[in-house]
This record gives sequence, structure tokens and C-alpha cells, in this order.
Amino acid sequence: MNVKARQSRRKFIKQTLATTATLGFKRVSGQVATLGSSQIDSSALKQFRAQLKGGLILPTESGYEAARRVLFWNPGTERRPAMVAKCADADDVRYAIEFARKHRLEVAVRGGGQSMMGWGTSDGLVINLAGMNRVTINPAKRTAFIDGGVLSGEVIKAAGRYGLAPALGQCPGVGAAGVTLGGGLGWLSGLYGAACDNLLSARLATADGRIRSVDAESNPDLLWGLRGAGANFGVVTDFECRLYPIGQVTAGNIYYSISEARPILRFFRDFMAEAPDSFQATLDLVPGEGSVSVSLCHSGEAAEAEQLLQSFRRIATPTRDTVKREEFSELANLSTAAKPTLNYSCIAAIYRKELSNDVIDSILDRVSQAPPNTVLGVSHYMHGQVCRVGEDATAFPLRQARGVHIRTSLSWNTPAQARHLMLWANETHRLLRPPSGERIYVNYQTHAGKGSAEAVFGNNYSQLVALKKMYDPSNFFRRNSNVEPAKT
Repeated sequence: MNVKARQSRRKFIKQTLATTATLGFKRVSGQVATLGSSQIDSSALKQFRAQLKGGLILPTESGYEAARRVLFWNPGTERRPAMVAKCADADDVRYAIEFARKHRLEVAVRGGGQSMMGWGTSDGLVINLAGMNRVTINPAKRTAFIDGGVLSGEVIKAAGRYGLAPALGQCPGVGAAGVTLGGGLGWLSGLYGAACDNLLSARLATADGRIRSVDAESNPDLLWGLRGAGANFGVVTDFECRLYPIGQVTAGNIYYSISEARPILRFFRDFMAEAPDSFQATLDLVPGEGSVSVSLCHSGEAAEAEQLLQSFRRIATPTRDTVKREEFSELANLSTAAKPTLNYSCIAAIYRKELSNDVIDSILDRVSQAPPNTVLGVSHYMHGQVCRVGEDATAFPLRQARGVHIRTSLSWNTPAQARHLMLWANETHRLLRPPSGERIYVNYQTHAGKGSAEAVFGNNYSQLVALKKMYDPSNFFRRNSNVEPAKT
């Protein structure tokens, strides 16, 4: 990229984000965060590099461009980290925290890197956990011990060898720790609750450089907080979760013409309101392909599944049907694990208490105006066991039956396309947001600002504020759905 193009791109990014930046320093939450490794003493850098078993990547070094990127890469998420610490174990994480604290670097923690807000990167120090990738299954106890950098699909595959399965998210490419710490909704939420409901223990590296053991006996207050608001309190280096016996499931996709979208959406809503706990589905509208697709998983008997599927096949004539009986572990091979094929992408997502006719009309209106490479979907219909857990039983409060998560995703190839496409996504987001009483699912959070943390955590917010003050009083961990510590 030549100098003129680079300057134009920087100007565009500033305009798009409506932010100002200065070279060398950026002021964040009242602290000065160093942006360039050149401003840190070279001997300190050398010592830090020598400590890390996993390695350190600086802006001038090979692999930096790939190391700084997150999945949803756009002018709103782009950052230029001063350094990326590749952590191989809990000690590496502790060293990275200590170095960042000493040099006042803003920290981002990356597991799977699929934060829609781009919270897995920063202008300071990125703690990359990808090298921490062990999974140990205890088939007798039906538990899994999982490192902080393991992806959900890897846990599903490992547990599947024993006929077991974790209650994690639907996307195999998302980090297992990250999805759990944010609540975690997936194919098995109706049967076994959210991922956070199945978190048994963890080791947590906190801002003071300590590694804390967290379970129901040791630091039970932190266990409560990790179950839905965990990114606020530290870096989970490894954790333990429950597993469940799952054999074959009925899963796949049913495709229809997009001309049938309205009756299919209404049917989907009504069907899911009465669906058994063992059934979950996601609906995607893809205007560029002229299709509606329903991705589904039924974790029960084949006969019951076939009966349920007949309703989907009657509402409209499918153009394609890939539903079949398969092992649950096969879902770890879903295409959602792959990264976007285009260079840039963004998501605008909201939570609605129900999929009303008015909301459906708004969805279809936006689909009719959608730019290329757009997907507008309805995910994580709330029903079953996840809704039977009390709102204050964990830090994750979204327990209302019939709630849905609506997401608009776009992708593109060149920076010049970003402004138009992101403005369209933001307008779609604005039009689909509820007029009042907004709630936000942290793993689907795509906007932040005044009141957003309260919208995420609801009545649990005040307890989290007190917990934050206890374990992270300086708000060291703030690249997340941030709970600011109580002021004295």
C-alpha cells in the first residue's frame, strides 16, 4: 500500500468511527496506554520475550498482520497492538499481565477471536491463548478439562469419542472458554442449559498477577461471576465443564425460496414456542442466494425428529434438504467454523423478547434492501432448561422463554466499501432494536456505551460492580462487556 493510499485509509477509518487518535499514546478510561513497543525499554522487552514459552510478536516482525486480526475485521474493530504475547501456559499469561500492568498497556484477551466487537485485539498487548489447546476428557465423571485457547469444535470432537457432548455454542470455531464466560447458547441449551450453567471450576489469572482456583468451595463468588460475566475478572487459563451422553442426532439444513420467507418466519416462531427441549434451530435469510435456510438439531429419538420435520417440509416446498442422522460430534465440522472468505466483515445483532409480526415485517423490509453478501438470521430461540434457571443463579440473566437473537452480517473485499455497508448494518440494527427495555446477549453484543452493561446483566449488574471492585479495582480487564468497579 503506498503512502497516499495509507493516509486516505487512515482518514476514512477516523471518519467512520468518529474518533480521534494521536500517535504514540491513546487515553483509555483515564489511563495512558502505550501504543508503540519502541517506547518501552528494549531490555524490558528482551526480558519479557525470554520469559514467554509461547513467544512474542512485535509490529515489525513476521506474522504480525495475521496476529492482530480478529474474525470480524472492519474499521470499527481494527487495532494495531504494540505486541502480541503467544501464551503456552498459565505462567505465560501471568507474565503478560504483569508486563502490561507495569507498562500501562491496554490488554485484550483472545481465545477463538470471534468477538463481534473485536475485543480480542487492542492497541496495547494481546494475550493470545491459541497455544493453550489441551482437552482432557474424564468419561467416568462426564467432565472435560479445557485449556483457555481451545475451540468449541475441538471439545465436541474429543468428547464425542466417548459418546459425550458439552453444552457449548453452535459455532465450532468460537472459543470454548469465551462462549462459556459470556453465557453460551447452543444446540443443547434446551436440554442442559447455557454453557455457563455447566461450568464447574476454573483457574483464573487476575489483574494482580495471581492464579486463582475457582469452584463452588474456593471463591464461589467468582464462580458466580464467571458464569456469564467472566471476561471482566481475568484470564481463564483452563476450566472444567460437565458433559452429557449424546448419541446420534437428527441434524442438517432445509432450504426454501426466499419468496416464502414471511410464512416460514411466522411458522418458525410458532413451532419453536412449542418445540421439545431436545430441538433447536437457526434461520438464515440470504438474499444474494434467494434462499431461506433452517439449520436444526434434534437430540432425541429418530421417530420424534421425523415427525417434527414433516411440519417444516409442509410449510413450503424445500429446494434442498440435507437433514440426516449423524453423531453429535459431526456438528463440529459445520461450515460456521470457517473464517469469512472476504477480507472484511461485520455483524449487527440485537435481542428481542419475541419474534412478533412487526419484527418479522422489519426483518423482511431490510432483507429487500440488503447489499450483496448479507445474511440476516434468527438464532438461539430461548426455550427449555436454559429458561428454567433463575436470572440471579448465575451472572448470565437472559432466561426469558421465546426470546430470539437477530443478527445481520455482511462481508466485503475493499476498504472503500466499508462506510456504505457498515452504515447500512447500523441502520438495520437501529430499526430492529426494541423501543425500550433493551436487553443484550454478551456473546452477540455489537454496540457498547452508556447503559449497555446494565442491558447485558440486568438485575445482576450491581452485584457484578461489587465483585469487579474486589477482583479488578483498576478495571485492568476492560476489553469486554465492561462492568466498571464500584467507586469509593
